[in-house]
Amino acid sequence: MDNKKLAILIHPVNRELLYLYEPGMRAKSISIVKKVLEWMSPFKASDIEGIKSQHNGKEVKGELIMCPLLTEQMVSLNPRKIFFKVKRAAKFAENRGINLLGLVAYTALIGERGSRLKEYLNIPITTGHHLTIATLPEAVLRALREAHYNLEEMVFLIFGLNPLSFFLISKLGNSAKKIYIYSRNKEKLEEMKGLLPLRVKKKVESIGSRFKYILKWVNFIAITTNRIPSGFNLEYLRKGTIILDASYPRRIVSLRKDVLVIDGVAMRPPGKPQFNFNFGLPEGLCFPCMAEPLTLFLEDRFENYSLGKDFSLEKAEEIFRLSLRHGFQIEALTDREYLIPRERILEFKESIRRKEKSFFFLKRWLDLKK
Repeated sequence: MDNKKLAILIHPVNRELLYLYEPGMRAKSISIVKKVLEWMSPFKASDIEGIKSQHNGKEVKGELIMCPLLTEQMVSLNPRKIFFKVKRAAKFAENRGINLLGLVAYTALIGERGSRLKEYLNIPITTGHHLTIATLPEAVLRALREAHYNLEEMVFLIFGLNPLSFFLISKLGNSAKKIYIYSRNKEKLEEMKGLLPLRVKKKVESIGSRFKYILKWVNFIAITTNRIPSGFNLEYLRKGTIILDASYPRRIVSLRKDVLVIDGVAMRPPGKPQFNFNFGLPEGLCFPCMAEPLTLFLEDRFENYSLGKDFSLEKAEEIFRLSLRHGFQIEALTDREYLIPRERILEFKESIRRKEKSFFFLKRWLDLKK
C-alpha cells in the first residue's frame, strides 16, 4: 500500500483571507494581529481530497500546512525571522510524514527560492515555479481571445530581461507583430536574442526611456520584474491594453475599465478536488504553483523539481505537458490571486467595442469629407 503524502505550504496572502478563517482577528488592531501571527506555530489547515489522475488513476494524499504570516510581513520583517518561520513550518510538515513539500506564494521566495531551506530538510521540495511560468503564455492567449484580439496584430512591451520574458517571447513571439523590451543590460539582451529564431529576433527591439512614447501604440504589456521604471503611468496606455503583472508582490492596480490586468490562471485538478480551505479561489481550483507538486505526486516523482533561481525551458514544457496528461485544466484568468469576475471581462470588452464604434464613425465622417 502506498502511504506517501504531500504537503503544500501556504500563508494568508492578505488580511481579508485571514479574517475569513480567524474572524476574531477582525476586531483587533492590525499591529496586534501581526504580533499574534509572529507568535503562532504552524498548523495543518486542511486535507486535500478528491484529486485523481485521468492517466493512471492515482489519488492524491495531501495536506495544506499553514505558515502564519501575511504577505506584508513576509516583505517587511527581518529576513532571518521570516526564514525561521518558513523553516519551522517546513519541518512541521516533514515531521508529519510528508514525502514531498510544495512551497507557494511568498514561502516560495524565502531562502533563495527554497535552495537554502532544502539544507534543513530530508524531503524534496518544489516551488511550482516551472508550471507557473509555463501557464503564463496560456493566460495571455486566453486574455487575447476574450478581447477578440488577433495575436498577429499585437505589439508587445516587456519590462524585464529574465527567464520569464524569454519564455514569453519564445512562445508568443513567432506570431506577435512587434516586441519591445525595456532593459538597461544591452549585452544580456543581445545574448538572449542570439537564442531566438531569426524570424522572432527581427521583431525584438530594445527600448530605454523612450518606452513612454510608445505606450499609446502597444496593446500588450508584460511586467516580469519588480523594478518598474518611474515613468510608467497607466494613464498613458491606449484603450484596450492588456497587462500581465508577473511581479511579486503584485505592483499593478488599474482603476481603468478599458485596461485589463491579469497575473495568470487558475487550474482545476482532475477528479473531484477539494482543498477544504479558502485560499482565495473557489473550491476545487488551485494555482499553477500548487498544481506542480500535485502533478509530481501523481507522477511518483518525489524530487526537487523547481528550486532556486534556475529555470529550464524543457522543465517548464515537461511539467505543463504532464499536468495536462493527468487531467489538469486551465479554468480562468486571475488578478492579484483572485479569479477575474466575468462581469469585469465583459466590462473590458464593452470598452473595446465602444472604442471600435467611435473609430468607425470617425472614419466614416472623414470619408464623407473627402
